[in-house]
Amino acid sequence: MSATNYPKGENFLYTNGRSVIIRNIKDPYVSSAYTEHAAPATVARYSPSGFYIASGDERGNVRVWDTINAEHILKNEARALAGRVNDIAWCFESKRIVAVGEGKDSFARAFTFDSGSTVGEMSGHSKTVNAVAQRPSRPFKTVTASDDMSVNFYPGVPYKFEKSLNAHTRFVQCVRYSPNSANDYFVSAGMDAKLFIFDGKTGEKTGELVDGSLGNGNAHNGGIFSISFNKDGSQLISASSDGTVKLWNVVAKTLDQTFVVGSDVESQQVGCLWQGDFIISLSLNGDINYFQKGTAAPVKIVKGHQKAITALATVPSANTFYTGSYDGRVHAWSFQDGKVAHHNVSGAGHTNQVKGLVAEANGKVVSIGLDDSVRSIDNASKTFTAASVGTSGAPASVDSRDGVTVVATQTGNITVIKNGVPSTLSVSYVPTAVALNPAGTFIAVGDEERRVRIYNLDLQVVQEIEQNRGSITVLAFSPDGTMLASADKDRMILVFNTSDWTVKITQWMFHNARVNSISWSPDSLHAVSGSLDTNVEVWSVEKPTKHISIKGAHLEGVNATAFLDNNTVVSAGQDGSIKIWKIVHH
Repeated sequence: MSATNYPKGENFLYTNGRSVIIRNIKDPYVSSAYTEHAAPATVARYSPSGFYIASGDERGNVRVWDTINAEHILKNEARALAGRVNDIAWCFESKRIVAVGEGKDSFARAFTFDSGSTVGEMSGHSKTVNAVAQRPSRPFKTVTASDDMSVNFYPGVPYKFEKSLNAHTRFVQCVRYSPNSANDYFVSAGMDAKLFIFDGKTGEKTGELVDGSLGNGNAHNGGIFSISFNKDGSQLISASSDGTVKLWNVVAKTLDQTFVVGSDVESQQVGCLWQGDFIISLSLNGDINYFQKGTAAPVKIVKGHQKAITALATVPSANTFYTGSYDGRVHAWSFQDGKVAHHNVSGAGHTNQVKGLVAEANGKVVSIGLDDSVRSIDNASKTFTAASVGTSGAPASVDSRDGVTVVATQTGNITVIKNGVPSTLSVSYVPTAVALNPAGTFIAVGDEERRVRIYNLDLQVVQEIEQNRGSITVLAFSPDGTMLASADKDRMILVFNTSDWTVKITQWMFHNARVNSISWSPDSLHAVSGSLDTNVEVWSVEKPTKHISIKGAHLEGVNATAFLDNNTVVSAGQDGSIKIWKIVHH
C-alpha cells in the first residue's frame, strides 16, 4: 500500500492499475481518481505543502501534478528510473523528490520537482530499492531500503552516498523518518521481521523494537512490509505478513497494542498508514482496515474489487446493486440519500470470471461465470443459494425474469431454466447476447453474424432481424416492453419496436468502439451505454439526437452500466472502479 498522508488530514492516496485514487479518510466511499499515467501507477505521495502530488509508474516515470484544480494540471513529468518506481519521498521544503525502485545502472534518483534536474548521485545499492524517506528538517538526510539487505544513508543537498547500514539479514521493505524533528530518528523494517531504530542525523543504530511475547527476538512472526509514524513521531505502526498490525512506542521501545486481522494468506498486511486519529492498513486481498486504539479487531473494513469489473445488476426496489469481477468476486452495494454502503455476499460463489449479473423484480439475483455455472443470490440475506446449474460451455449472456432464466453459451446453446430445471436448444450459430421481455413471453438472441432472433419460450423462432453492422454484444428490452435495444461490436445501437420489430431509433451512434453494455431507465425514456472507448453515453427516446457524454469514465473501457433511478447512473469498468453519476436530462 503506497499510501500517504494528506497534510490537511482529509484524504489518503493509493494506486490501482493506471489510476491514483484520492480517497476521503472519514468517508472512504467518497473518492476521485487521477488517470493520466500511461502505465500502471505504483506509488503516489503528497508534497509537504499539500499543493502537489508526485506519482510513479511501472515504466519509471514520475508525474508531478497539482491538487488544487479538478483537472490536476501536470507540473512536470520526469523519467526517473529505467524500471518500476517503488517509492517516492519529498524533501520538507517541497522542492526536491527522490524516486527509488528498479533500474539498470541506478536504483534511485534525486531531482527538482519542477524542472526534473538531477540534484546528486544516489549510488550504493546493488539490487532493487523498495523504500525511501527524507529527514523533515535541515541538515538534509535521505535513507533508502533495498533488496540487497542494506539501508543506505545520504546527506544532501546535493545527495551523496555516505554509508550502508547492514542491520537486516533479509530484504529491507520499508524505511521512514519520524515526521517531528524533536524525535530525530528513522526506523527500518524487513522481511527478517525486524524493526531497527537509527539516529536521524548520523545514521547510527540506536535500538530495536521487539515483541517479547514472541520469544524469538523479533517484532513480528512474519516479514514486515510497511511502517507509519503518528504525527509527533513518538509512535509507529507496522504491518506484517503474519496478519497483524502492531502499535509501538518508539521512545520507550515498547509494544503498546496488537491489531489482529486474520491468519490466512489473504489477511497478510501489506501496507499501513497513521493519519491523525485514523490507523488503517491494507490486506493482501485489497481490504482497507480501520483500527481504533483499545480494540484488537478492525472497527471498519472497506471492501471492493481489485480486478476489472465485468458485470453489474441493479435491484431498484431495494436501492441495491451488485457487481462481479474478473476474479470471480461479487459485491453488493446500497445507495441511498447520496451515500454508498458495502454489503458482503456470502456463500459459495464463482471460481472464475463473473460473466453476467441480472436481478429479478423480487430481488433474486442470477449470475453466470466462466466456471460454467449459473448461480443465484438472495438479495435479502446477500447470500449465494446452494443450488447451481451447470452450463454446457462457457456462458456468454444471461437474463432472468419471474423465475425463468435464459443463458446463451459460446458453444452454440440456448438454455432456459424454469424452477431449476434446464432445457437446452442447440443452434447452428454462436449466440452472444440474450434478453427476456418484461412479460416473459419472448427471448431475443443476438449472434456473431449481426442477427437478432426472437424466440418464444418454447424456443421457436418467431422473428429474425438483421439490421446491425457488427456482432451483437448486448440486448435489452425496455421496462415497458415496447422497445428492444441492440448494440454491436461496430459501435452501433439500434432500437426496435416490439409490436412489429421495425427500427424505431438509428441515431444512437456516438460511441467510437465496441458497445459493452446498454440498460434502460425505469420510465423507459432513456438508456445508458458503456463502451470500449471508455465513455458512458446517456440516450433519449423522445429526443434521439440528444445525448449526454461522460468522456473517459473508466480507463481501458466501460464494461457495465445501469440506472439506479431515472436520474442516477452507475457504471463499472476495466479499471476496477464503480462510479455513480447524477444525470440532468436534456
